Amino acid sequence: MIIISKNETCLSPTSIVSLVPSITELLCHLHLADQITGVTKFCISPAHLRSQKVMIGGTKKLDRQKVISLQPDLIIANKEENTKADIETLAKTLPVLLTDVNNLSDALEMIDSIGFLTNRIKESKQLIHNISSAFLKLQHSLAGQPKIKVLYLIWQDP
Repeated sequence: MIIISKNETCLSPTSIVSLVPSITELLCHLHLADQITGVTKFCISPAHLRSQKVMIGGTKKLDRQKVISLQPDLIIANKEENTKADIETLAKTLPVLLTDVNNLSDALEMIDSIGFLTNRIKESKQLIHNISSAFLKLQHSLAGQPKIKVLYLIWQDP
């Protein structure tokens, strides 16, 4: 995870733009829905956000000027979901957290970082504990079972 910004400290932001649906859901889970000012058209959960927040385009086709006009304290993006050009442009003037999640450990680190940056440390630590416990239970329940290969596709029409 990399923070690209001229201002590297960003605790307790009052205006957050989420460029990733799963990040939007995480922010809501951390009780930050009121601080979210902008979301993508793909941020459909929780459903009420679509009518309450500024739509800033898609994950790959952002309306950069709309994002800039919101003057957020923090923009949260993802290396796979968002374009390098969009992130580099936004990061010239606004604080951007660029996440890069490739495995469970990365996901837990991202949750921890977002909890720290948004002053939701207690909530993020509890979520990390819950996720870690669930994965540990899963591992124990699968102990001794034959391994199977799984392919999990995420897209509109894989």
